[in-house]
Amino acid sequence: MNAERAGMPNPLERLGSLLLDIRNKAEKVRDDRFNLMIAGESKSGKSTFINAYLGIELLPTDVKQCTSAIIEIKNGEEFYVRATYANGRKEEIKENSSAKQFLKDNAALDDKYRDIPVPTINSEILVKSGLRAHAKGANISVSKREVEDLLNAPEVQEANIHNIPTDEYKKKIWDYIQEKKNNWQNIVTKIEVMFPFGDEMRGIEIIDSPGVCAHGGVAEITSKYIESADAIIFLKPVSGQALESTQFNQFMRNTSVARNKNALFLVLTRATNVTPNDLRRLESEAHKQFNSLDHRNIILVDSKAELYAKKFSAIDDIEAELRRLNETETLDDFVVKAYTETNGIFGKGDLITKLQEMSRFEQIYNSLEVFGRKAHYILLGSLLDSICKIYTKLWNDLNLQVDMFRQKGEDPNELAKKIANIKGELDVINNKMYKGVDAVVRRFRGDEGVIYKTANQAVLDFKTQVSSISEDSSESFSELERKAIEKIDEFKQLTKSLQEDVVSEFDKELISLSDNSTIPFELLMPDFTEKTFDEIRESTKSKAEETKSYEDGVTFKKTKYYSEYSKKRHYTIIKENIISRLDEIRNALIDNLGEFTENIRSRYIQELSENADNKKKELDIIMEAKITAEQNKKIIKELTILIKCISSANSDAAKIQGGIAKNAQ
Repeated sequence: MNAERAGMPNPLERLGSLLLDIRNKAEKVRDDRFNLMIAGESKSGKSTFINAYLGIELLPTDVKQCTSAIIEIKNGEEFYVRATYANGRKEEIKENSSAKQFLKDNAALDDKYRDIPVPTINSEILVKSGLRAHAKGANISVSKREVEDLLNAPEVQEANIHNIPTDEYKKKIWDYIQEKKNNWQNIVTKIEVMFPFGDEMRGIEIIDSPGVCAHGGVAEITSKYIESADAIIFLKPVSGQALESTQFNQFMRNTSVARNKNALFLVLTRATNVTPNDLRRLESEAHKQFNSLDHRNIILVDSKAELYAKKFSAIDDIEAELRRLNETETLDDFVVKAYTETNGIFGKGDLITKLQEMSRFEQIYNSLEVFGRKAHYILLGSLLDSICKIYTKLWNDLNLQVDMFRQKGEDPNELAKKIANIKGELDVINNKMYKGVDAVVRRFRGDEGVIYKTANQAVLDFKTQVSSISEDSSESFSELERKAIEKIDEFKQLTKSLQEDVVSEFDKELISLSDNSTIPFELLMPDFTEKTFDEIRESTKSKAEETKSYEDGVTFKKTKYYSEYSKKRHYTIIKENIISRLDEIRNALIDNLGEFTENIRSRYIQELSENADNKKKELDIIMEAKITAEQNKKIIKELTILIKCISSANSDAAKIQGGIAKNAQ
């Protein structure tokens, strides 16, 4: 209103990029989505755990090993299943009994092939061979060499957890491939389960992944889901095997998991199978053995106990249900014990409460709630940061306007001098900034620049790290791969941090030039958001292709199933390949960041100049505005009120942001 009365442009129009940034972040906060990934060892009870968490027997629980399909469970208006097949076609199964039958048929393997790594065979041989043949319009063909390479792969050899004789194990894999290859297009690769869970599950998505192999490896598709998961729960039975877990330790070292280790929870299942004393001992041992995890992220539970508790909570005649289960010989002993302790001769307490205590699921709910809140707080904090930034800009902008309008009311001639003086300051800042940003660019670019030195040191550090790996170790390949992917992640983070450092250095130059100026630096500072960086990154994208090809697994996919005629030779081939690629990535990163620095320099100067020109125009408008003394006073009064409101709102937002920052730690 004030801007319109004086014929001035709306200040919010110049803050469009910041407003868009706020809208995008607010949208993410409103969505409040939480992806929970479930992984685990063979026979760890993933389906039972998921059913217990959901409070409904949705997934079949007689599954010994899952298929190669990812199962996504989401909240919906009705129950139905959507299947995606290997050839890309989709199918929806909506009728209740049909949907449940589909899950039963496709979330389990044939008994005949439960002891071979079907998920790996499906994804690495059948689906890839089928898609290649489909693209050529030919029949599927799987070469013996391709299968031999698969059979010699460490992951497949280690997946023989039942110790089947080698020849028999290989024959069973070959038979499976021959039996299934002509029907490859009917392999289910993803199952989406929609169910009306209600408000408690709003925004929560559960991903049930294919099983983890003997040494903690996961399929390629699972790795991609792990990277985007908000939390990962790894299940391991507490009874029937040693607590020490090669699978879990390797899973933690998995490249995808390592990126988000704080989001990893180890859940030891089947807690009712051991005594309370043993449970306490196992919990203490787990804290010692898996000490790289936060103790709060190690939880002992019993999924069946939780499932019983929720099931009994929904029925009126619990005793009748107990009799029915007993007659069908499906009643678990721990339930009988719990009933005896609460309703029998030792009767004390409530059966459902007792089962809930035995399940220990309250720890799961509490831990995930706390973790989810932290993730939400981080996003909310980022939103408030953008809000505070726009308040600060508006506050400075309006204060300057008030000063000008006051001067206009007191002495128009003095106002003219003041505006001329400010314009002069703007020109000086603009001219000096060219030299300032050029000095920053020189510090970052060239053979002696920050970019080259930092990227080169990263490669040298990697070479030092891999030199300490024992080539004869059984984990040498996975250790080499892990370190390589960690270094790629470091390069990605390095790229982002150096880009931000360049802009930060530009900002420092502007602040130092504005220290003795009438114009606050916030009014001239370009409004760089994540979208700005994305636009500039996109313009230099071609230089980053080497990094992308490595991330897609080109190095390891070409060598991973190489016949292991000499392990040392094999290891050397991979190591040299990686180092060669890292050198290429380093060079591409240096070129890419150099080009980015030049582009961001141009963009920075351009926006700085535009902001300065806009400010000059606003000052001229104030000078030339044909308004009466009364109108001038009214504008000043309204602007002053608005400034107080903005100041108060900014203060409130900053306080909330401070509180959120504490909760996000």
